[in-house]
Amino acid sequence: MTDTNSKSRTKYYVVAGIIIIAVALILIIPRWNNYQNRKRAEAVREAVEALHLYVDNYWQTNGSASGFSMDNALVEIGLKPRVLENWDFAIAWKSSTIYTTQMVEKLKNVNENNYVYVAPYKIIMATAKAPNPVGEGRKLWFDGDANTYHGFGVDGSVEPDWARIFPNP
Repeated sequence: MTDTNSKSRTKYYVVAGIIIIAVALILIIPRWNNYQNRKRAEAVREAVEALHLYVDNYWQTNGSASGFSMDNALVEIGLKPRVLENWDFAIAWKSSTIYTTQMVEKLKNVNENNYVYVAPYKIIMATAKAPNPVGEGRKLWFDGDANTYHGFGVDGSVEPDWARIFPNP
C-alpha cells in the first residue's frame, strides 16, 4: 500500500510541476517577446538617429546631397551587423527649390540670433527586411519637417503620410 501511495504522490508532484512550468511559461513568454521588441525598436531608432546626424553633418559640410552614398553612410556610422541584416534604410531628399522656399519662410519669422533649421530631406526611414523577427515591412522613420520619429517602437503609426512626402508621384 505504501508503494501505491508513493507512486500516486510522485505522479501528483510531476503533474503539479508540469502545471507550474506551463503557467510560468504562459506568463514569461509574452514578457520576453515584449522585451525583445523593445530592444529591437531601440536598436533601429539608434540607427536612424545616427543616420539622421550623419546626414545633417554631411549636408552642412557639403552644402547639398550631391555625392551622398547610403552604403558609405551606413559603414561610417558603424551600425551593428544585426541591424544591417534586418533593416533597409532610405532617405527622401527635398528638391533644392522646396528646401530654399522652406528656409526663406522660416527666416521671415525669426528673431535675431536664433538658429533656423530646415531639414534637407523629407524623411529618413528604416524598413524591416524579410528575416527580421519584428515582421517584414515594419517601419520606423524620422520626419524631417516635423523633427519627430514615428512608427515601430515609437507610436501607433504604421505608414508615413506618403501624399505629403511625394505630392506629385
